[in-house]
Amino acid sequence: KYYARIVLDKPWYKPNAKQVYPLTIFPRVDLRHIPGGQQQVSFSNENRKKIRLQGYLMRGGILSGETLSTHIRLDNPKRSEIKRIEATLIQHRQVARSYHAETIFQLDLPDLREFSGTELQRNFDLVLPEIRMSPTYTYMSQYSNQTLGISIRYELILDVKVRGLFTDFKVSIPVIVGTEQISAEQQPFRQPINNPIEMPTASAPVFDYEELPPSYDTVVMNQ
Repeated sequence: KYYARIVLDKPWYKPNAKQVYPLTIFPRVDLRHIPGGQQQVSFSNENRKKIRLQGYLMRGGILSGETLSTHIRLDNPKRSEIKRIEATLIQHRQVARSYHAETIFQLDLPDLREFSGTELQRNFDLVLPEIRMSPTYTYMSQYSNQTLGISIRYELILDVKVRGLFTDFKVSIPVIVGTEQISAEQQPFRQPINNPIEMPTASAPVFDYEELPPSYDTVVMNQ
C-alpha cells in the first residue's frame, strides 16, 4: 500500500497539522501491445452426456467498466436439462508467497434456466464493475539470492450446471485487463494553482504518523 502524507509545520506552541491520503499505483498495460489483447479467445469443453459448450470471447483484453462480450454455442443432443450456466470473473493475485483469489462478479447467464433444447447460439454481454481493477501484470526481482515476484491475472469461468450426478462441467478462459489509454488531447484540464482542488477524504494509515513507513523490501520479505 502507498500513502501520501502532508504535514503543515506550525509554530512550536501549536501541534502540526497532518493529513494522509491513500494512493493507488498501477503499471501501464497497453492492450495494443499485449499478445492476445485484441484477438478472439476460443474455448470448448463437454461432459459425459455429450453436452458441449464452445465459443469465444470477442476480445481477450478489456478495461475496467467495459463489456466482456462472449459468443456461446451449446450442443445438447440428448436433451438433458441444463439448470443454468454460471459466469464468474476471478482475480488471482500473488505477492511473494502470499496468494489471494477475489471474485469480481458472479452471475447466471440470462434465459438459460432449465434449458433442454438440442442447440443454442447466443451472444452475452457481461459488464465489468466501474471499480478500478488492477491490470494483468507480472514482475520478478532478485533480493538476497531470492526471487520475489508480483503476479495479477484474471480468468472467466463458465460453469454449466446439469441435472444429474457428476454431469456439471466448466471452461476457464483467460482475460487480460489493461489500463485506459489517455492521449495528450484527452488529458484533463489542469486548474490554476490558486483555485481550490477537492481532495478525497483522508483515511488513517497503518503506520504511526510520527514514524516513517517500513521499507518495501522489509514488507515483501515478511509476506
